[in-house]
Amino acid sequence: MSKRIVRIILILAILACSSCGTLSRAPKVAGQPTLADSVWVFSQSRPKGFTIDIRSWKEPREGISVAYQQTQNRHDRKDLDYVVSHALSHDGYIGGWLNSEDGLYYFDSVRLFPEDSLSAAILFGKANHQDAVYKLSSKQEIRLIEDMEFVSPTNLIIMYDPEIGKEALLCAVKEYGAKLLYDYSLIPGIAIKIPEGTDIIEAIVFFEKVKGVTAVERDHIYHLIEPVKPRLEVM
Repeated sequence: MSKRIVRIILILAILACSSCGTLSRAPKVAGQPTLADSVWVFSQSRPKGFTIDIRSWKEPREGISVAYQQTQNRHDRKDLDYVVSHALSHDGYIGGWLNSEDGLYYFDSVRLFPEDSLSAAILFGKANHQDAVYKLSSKQEIRLIEDMEFVSPTNLIIMYDPEIGKEALLCAVKEYGAKLLYDYSLIPGIAIKIPEGTDIIEAIVFFEKVKGVTAVERDHIYHLIEPVKPRLEVM
């Protein structure tokens, strides 16, 4: 039997066992297959992209998918070994998409955020140098490129080192007379509103000097992009 016929049979088997976005088990691969082999075969039936939990072999229908920087630009079978290893030691999710420009399939280890945690997803995406995050339920990209027209004049996002903690930061917020807007539970960060009439650049300089703070930036408004592009690499 030719390799082409074997490949077609594998792809048809994957499509046959798919149901409501859920696979009962990883697709079987001839020989001595690895989990990366199964992901590779699975990707052949998902040219428009996918996000899958490789621990349960289920495709989530909702959530905000954000790629890790460490697995960017991984696009062949050999690269999948590293992507799978990273996913297993982190969140267990892998995303992929076919790039029509170069004909290569790109794979990432991704983190899945609840859809009501967009701010946390955006902060994680920016920390991992992504251009966008991907909302699964509506199949929409949310671009992270900054536009000064949509920069908040009063709100700041402040990240801190979780090993040092946020005690000093929260004390500094109170000392500065700022209002705590959000204390994120999924990432080490907070959102604050500085007092009216305060220079925001001076506020940034002030909070950057607080013990444990790793980053301070102005809050932004982000917009969904249409039409949707089936990309996960640039999340």
